[in-house]
Amino acid sequence: MTDARTVYPGGAPFRKLTKITNSPPAMLAFSSFARAGSYLLPVPALYHVGSTTAAFWLLATTLIGMQNLLFLGAPQILVRMLAVAESAHGHGHVAEQQVSVGDLARLMRIVFGGAAIVVTVAMLTLGTWSVMTVARRLPDASDVWGAWLVIALSSPLRIIILSRLTFLNGLGEIARPRMNDGLSWVISGLLSTLAILATGSLLIMALASQLPIAISAILLARMADAKGWRTFLHTPARTPIGQIAGRVWPPAWRAGLGSLLSTGARQGAGIVLAQFVSPAQTAGYLLALNGISVMMMLSAAPLQSALHTMAGHYARGETAAHNRQAEAARARSLWVTTMLAGGVAFAIPLLPIIGWRHAFVDVPTWALLAAGLMVQRYGAAHLQHYTITNHVTWHWLDGLTGVFNILFCVALIPLAGTKGAALANLLSLLPLYAWLPTRMAVRRFDIPWPKADIRSAVLPAVALGLILAMSLALGGALAR
Repeated sequence: MTDARTVYPGGAPFRKLTKITNSPPAMLAFSSFARAGSYLLPVPALYHVGSTTAAFWLLATTLIGMQNLLFLGAPQILVRMLAVAESAHGHGHVAEQQVSVGDLARLMRIVFGGAAIVVTVAMLTLGTWSVMTVARRLPDASDVWGAWLVIALSSPLRIIILSRLTFLNGLGEIARPRMNDGLSWVISGLLSTLAILATGSLLIMALASQLPIAISAILLARMADAKGWRTFLHTPARTPIGQIAGRVWPPAWRAGLGSLLSTGARQGAGIVLAQFVSPAQTAGYLLALNGISVMMMLSAAPLQSALHTMAGHYARGETAAHNRQAEAARARSLWVTTMLAGGVAFAIPLLPIIGWRHAFVDVPTWALLAAGLMVQRYGAAHLQHYTITNHVTWHWLDGLTGVFNILFCVALIPLAGTKGAALANLLSLLPLYAWLPTRMAVRRFDIPWPKADIRSAVLPAVALGLILAMSLALGGALAR
């Protein structure tokens, strides 16, 4: 019997590549990175066209990210529900009150279908108002508004992708769908970059960026069908749809509402800035904010990839197993945060040296954003672990954090501009988000605290603090 080394001259590298492409955490990270990085890839080319053009694109892509805020909680709730339903079904002991996979699939079809209409209308109305200030500063009105129309009307494609990824991930199929999703976003970024370089047209750029997304939506729909999406939709209903919604949707909409208020406030600060500061300042802050979003997704990958098995351990009463898995995932998440945010902090003082003359935030502003990112990821790690119980507190915890952020933004942005927006985000996390999820998880699962967090959280946080201090010192030395 031949092995990979016999068939392929570079057998070991091939096996390593196969291992990576079959790894749920790696492909989830790849998908998240590619999705956010796709929008950042054309930015250098856009700056050559003009800072106002770059500001428009970054503002439009910020709105694309915000359209998913409605679903930030719902897909995770549905993934856990699907995992528990499949696990129980596979062991032949489905409890009478357990919602089946077919029940959940039918609810998903209604919810995601309705949301596609709502999101598209919101992009065409509120989204149009948000980009109007920047769009009016561009010379070719038909080009910029044509590009915006393409971006807004393509919203249903992204929701189709989200619904099929949610279904597949809930049934434990993570690596292959996420690799497909990641590749489509990489190609989207490359095509949009080539389009703006070749034509200088935002409309052609927008069309080029959406073509791979449309193809990905078709491919993921076929993958979901192969996993039983259509079959489950036509299985006999065990529960009336109203009762299914009554069991599943309350925790999901609470989570979505909390995300809308908290993440929406953070990203909305960039949109508010766009109404009052120059396009160059807007572009610099939105670029940094997009970078933070990329880091949030990458650092969330270790946790998201573990949700399926953690939910299975919880359903079987294996508390020690999901505690160990949660601690390991939390540590990986926070070390990813440290490496990424710290790397950017060191790069900022070097940007003028390497010839980057375009707008970005300074080191103090980035330090505030990075500190907020670390606090947010720490709280989110414990919150993700706690919500395998399906007791969702996101709706008020994230919601109050968002309210704090809005209040701090109103007070600080007029005084300190971009630094005020970054500081508002950090301060908003301290009253509740920085400690309450930890307390809930520790009490619910009898986690040995602070021992568990010293291993998984304190060390990466201290490392990030040291890196930020060194980058501030480096920036000061180079300025002199």
